[in-house]
Amino acid sequence: MPAAEAGRPISLDAANALFESLTFHDHVALAVSGGSDSTALMWLAARWAVTQRTPPRLTILTVDHGLRTEAAAEARKVAGWAEALGLAAQILTWTGARPVSGLQAKAREMRYGLMRDWCIAHGMSLLVTAHTREDQAETFLMRLARGSGIRGLSAMRADETGAVLLERPLLETSRADLRATLVAAGHEWIEDPSNRDERFERVRLRQALPMLAELGLTPEAVTRSAARLERALAAIEGLCRDFLGRHVEIRPEGFAMVDLPAFHKLDEEVAIQLLERLLGQLGGGDAPPRLMAVEALQHWLRRGGTEARTLAGCRLAQRKRHLLIGREAGRISRIPVALAPGRSLVWDNRFRISIGPAAPDVAILPVHGLKVARNPNIPAFVQDGLPALLIAGEIAAIPSLSYVGQSAPPGLRAVAEFQKIGL
Repeated sequence: MPAAEAGRPISLDAANALFESLTFHDHVALAVSGGSDSTALMWLAARWAVTQRTPPRLTILTVDHGLRTEAAAEARKVAGWAEALGLAAQILTWTGARPVSGLQAKAREMRYGLMRDWCIAHGMSLLVTAHTREDQAETFLMRLARGSGIRGLSAMRADETGAVLLERPLLETSRADLRATLVAAGHEWIEDPSNRDERFERVRLRQALPMLAELGLTPEAVTRSAARLERALAAIEGLCRDFLGRHVEIRPEGFAMVDLPAFHKLDEEVAIQLLERLLGQLGGGDAPPRLMAVEALQHWLRRGGTEARTLAGCRLAQRKRHLLIGREAGRISRIPVALAPGRSLVWDNRFRISIGPAAPDVAILPVHGLKVARNPNIPAFVQDGLPALLIAGEIAAIPSLSYVGQSAPPGLRAVAEFQKIGL
């Protein structure tokens, strides 16, 4: 077993405080890789659960990523530890193509994607991870090196909403205390050799932490700054929500109308955060827009630019009193998406489309490129980005426009609901 740094084992009372929020859930998934942090999370949660009158059911999720020959055996070892602690365990296997660059970041996205999808498929609303104080400090410093803004520097949150709620109960706990807990319990953990590979930015930064601590940049100090920035970000987000409720109309066709006179009165940071939020939601992408590009867009709006602009999969057009933000139709895939009778799916990360059980199979394409009469009530670029349902190559319906084509079978029931989650 690897030697532990100086630390103090975590007491049961401390564990009660760490895991109190879990009692509000019936079934909780814990992400466990087998490293010291996540293994300690599993051990602490198992010990905590047996002291509760009505604990949630705990399931351990571990991923066989296949990036090292030992990965499968390590996943089985984690599952064995879980079962020895009286916990259910599930091994998830990555079968996709291996990335050739950005390995750690893409592997992390893959792991979270597998675990999130498993939770959704099994009706679970909470996934718990073992991120520590040191992880928080490393994330802050990595983002600082990239010139991140307030959102990036607020680093990881203790909880994040989404299709599956993500909680990080150990975010203020040191790695040394977690290892001391395992040593005191006589429980082993797995050392991942990639944690010593200096090709990775996080590893190089982790090795520099002792030197930074001598300058006062301790993990405690860095995470304190991150927490304070998160507090400031929460206030800014509150102003954004208020502005959205008062001065932004989100139309069911999937575009926003922003009151320009009111927008120009916003403080610059609030305006930038608002634009970032709208672009991220309306553009159909998985990644947020680059902050530098959003800042440039904000400066252009301040200067009174009038020509249309594109950014993050969105087109922005100004009218007399409104800024219109909608999907850039030319960026939408032209590959038809199949939808079977009685089923639904989310198309372009923006519309949940459903058809009735009596309908035939349909193919979904953007209106852009199809012969459809213009609707005078919505901007042309917005109409081009709407989903059209085709049967045998002919337009059967455009639900967002209440349009039914001649090829539509009698009684075709089709709905396209714009997903406004996050606004």
